Amino acid sequence: MSSNRNLINFLIVTYFIYVIKCEKVFKSVPVVFKIYENESVLLPCYVDDNETVVRVRWYKNKNLLADTLDQQAPSRRLHVLSNYSLLVESLRSQDSADYTCEVIRPEPWGPIKQSHTIEVQCSPTVRTIPDDGYLEVRKGEYVDIGCEASGTPKPTFEWRKNGESMALLEHRSRIRFRAEHRLLAGVYECIADNGVGDPVKAAIRVVIQDAPVVSAARSFVHTAVGLRAALEATLDFAAPPAKTAWFRDGRPVQTDDRVIIMAQDKSHMLIFRTVRKSDLGNYTFRAENKLGMADVSFKLTGVPNVASFKVDTALNRATSTSFSLIWEVDSYSTIIEYNLWIRPYYGRLTTSDPDSFTTTPPANLWSKIVVPGDSNDGPIHSASYTVRGLTPSTVYEAIVTSRNRFGWSKPSAVLHFATEPGVGRTLPATSSDYTDITPILEEPQSEEPQNITQAHIFERLNEMQLSDAGARENIHIVAIFVAMLVSICLL
Repeated sequence: MSSNRNLINFLIVTYFIYVIKCEKVFKSVPVVFKIYENESVLLPCYVDDNETVVRVRWYKNKNLLADTLDQQAPSRRLHVLSNYSLLVESLRSQDSADYTCEVIRPEPWGPIKQSHTIEVQCSPTVRTIPDDGYLEVRKGEYVDIGCEASGTPKPTFEWRKNGESMALLEHRSRIRFRAEHRLLAGVYECIADNGVGDPVKAAIRVVIQDAPVVSAARSFVHTAVGLRAALEATLDFAAPPAKTAWFRDGRPVQTDDRVIIMAQDKSHMLIFRTVRKSDLGNYTFRAENKLGMADVSFKLTGVPNVASFKVDTALNRATSTSFSLIWEVDSYSTIIEYNLWIRPYYGRLTTSDPDSFTTTPPANLWSKIVVPGDSNDGPIHSASYTVRGLTPSTVYEAIVTSRNRFGWSKPSAVLHFATEPGVGRTLPATSSDYTDITPILEEPQSEEPQNITQAHIFERLNEMQLSDAGARENIHIVAIFVAMLVSICLL
């Protein structure tokens, strides 16, 4: 029992002597060197001057680099100096590692070691996931993309979509989401930065397959016999690519040297080099892929374009009971007549009590005024009309339609105007919004891209002609019908 204790005591004493001896052997201390590429670093292995050194070895991680008993230099970039330190020149990224100096001493002292660390600071490099930087999924599937980056120190990531920064909760190297809408497609760019050199970028193009989407800036195209005309549709989206075609009344359009089809990028055109009367009619552009179909309808017609009211305080003369309206319309044919529709707007004075003010919507009854056309062949026609018999201090709204030998145009945008107060009368305080009689033109809403054929809700309105003669009740019935159609248009 006592012999065991003596052995344990001997080992403990030996250990502490060894530790003390080790501390005295090395005059250098372990160091972590953070240094840039192409520079040099000196790894110290300073031994006490009184210490006898038999041999010194240097290791990179666990691999032997140099040995003082070996007279050959380990490499042209590695040098063991006379004080046993290791000089590493022209640092590269692969030089990042732990380096250990092992000192071999005479017996009974064993070898001792001291380690240093080199971290070569280098700018990051990026590899995309997937490797080719392209991912195509169907709508509803998951998008899983990312970037792998190397570099010291470890890079952080930022993401952009189509050049705009993405607000992510963390600097993640990978993002995953469900492709719920085609607008989630685009170019996703990851930016890796570790503070060394410039940030590096890598792009991944994400394509989301869905049915085509088509649109048209003008679906109502005015023309005349002998002129050039073009119907233009835009293929806003199609993945996979769509087959496209032009139809007239459900049948494919027959092309020749006069009627041609052109496609460039997203623009698809049906061009009539010389319009014939037989060309006038309804056309459809259709795009179809395996996921669905979309189309947009056109009307090539000789009827006038939509008229435009002119807003000019010098020309729009107003009194308490009248107002002068001016408008223009494009038509290659002579304008036969105009229909000017007038009705009171909100905020008018009530007829029962001239001093009372109401915001109750008026009855949906328009008063029609027939204005004669002109003998001008166009293409620009101007007209003016002074509406009389109006109520003082009242806001009105007006629309106008035009007719040539091909038929009636679509209704114009709504013009809001006001009459002046009557003599000795002023508007109530609650009607301050209507004291400014400057006419205001309310433009119709633009058509949004359609995935189905657009209905021609104005065809019956364009074909309908109201008789100037007849009973007052019949006029009101027709006016209500027209107003309903106009309201649908203006929604």
